[in-house]
Amino acid sequence: MAPSLVKLSKISWEFNDANTRTLTHGYHPFHAKFIPQIPRTIIEHLSKEGDIVLDPFCGSGTTLVEAHTLKRNTIGIDIAPIAALVSKVKTTFIDPNELEKAKNKLYEMIDTKKAKPVIPNFPNQNTWYNEKTLQELGVIWGQILTFEKKNSDIFDFFQVAFSSILKTVANRSEHWNWAFIGDNMLPKLNKYTNPNKYFNNTLERMISGMKDFQKAKTKNWTKVLKMNTKDISKNIKKKVDLIITSPPYCFAVDFNRYYRLSYYWFNWEIDKNRDVEIGARSKRAKKCGIDDYFSDMEICIKEFYQVLNKGGYCCFTLGNTKRDNKEINAVERTIEMCLKEGFQLVEHTYRELSKQSMAQKRIPKEAVLIFKK
Repeated sequence: MAPSLVKLSKISWEFNDANTRTLTHGYHPFHAKFIPQIPRTIIEHLSKEGDIVLDPFCGSGTTLVEAHTLKRNTIGIDIAPIAALVSKVKTTFIDPNELEKAKNKLYEMIDTKKAKPVIPNFPNQNTWYNEKTLQELGVIWGQILTFEKKNSDIFDFFQVAFSSILKTVANRSEHWNWAFIGDNMLPKLNKYTNPNKYFNNTLERMISGMKDFQKAKTKNWTKVLKMNTKDISKNIKKKVDLIITSPPYCFAVDFNRYYRLSYYWFNWEIDKNRDVEIGARSKRAKKCGIDDYFSDMEICIKEFYQVLNKGGYCCFTLGNTKRDNKEINAVERTIEMCLKEGFQLVEHTYRELSKQSMAQKRIPKEAVLIFKK
């Protein structure tokens, strides 16, 4: 066994006391996201500076941030527009001084009496938001839109900040779990929450994160592609050296519907994006749902093998889920599919999941799988 694999085999993958909100990692809440210590550890042991690291289900961009700061080139792929946006913003350097100026200009415009709310027409908007909250959100969003043609990077930065508060300032019920939003369960309590307070605090936190990112910034490149993971080889011509990802857990969540409030404000199509989401929770009632999930994953694994350099590693964190109280053994099926494709399994261990939301507690542990081509 290679020395790097020997070292990895001795690692405790829980990282229970680790700080997971360094650099730009705390920009936006993201359901069941990677903790940065996992990809960082793998990148340090299984790649070298200048290598290309691919995360084909990049989610909120955790792997991309860590790979960049370790002087690797990175490619992130995700078909969900919220994931592509957050990943792009977290890995795009903007001078913090420019962000401060833009933030001050934005609030000058928000504070003027001439600022008019821009509120898209979306379902149940007066159920999701108190009327005063809704109007104030509309004013913030209207002024953010003025940056769209002036500076697209700053516009995206403000858009992520806005998206990150949309659930925080929304109405909720007395007993509420934000996973309910994926099933469109509507809140029953109507209460004003000040969006300007949360938006300003979020911008301050994000700019602070960008200052940290500035210190860790390298000359290496990062690409974020909004596309279907099943089409990787059509869009990536140069082979990659390392793949790290946490693929969708079968029927665990509807990512696109979970962020429905952001999709409403940004005029993104929820159902269209959900339909192409692999393993979406809304597909769990389909008789062929499990077969469809593994069929999609098999296509993805073939793509991984095709774009990975010989001798490179492909790494997963993945957990088993349930349907009708019967376990869906995604870990063993993933191993079978990877071995069938030609990968060699070189590490198989588990990590306990201790810090979870109520929606995640049905998944007590996840596997760390490392394959070599």
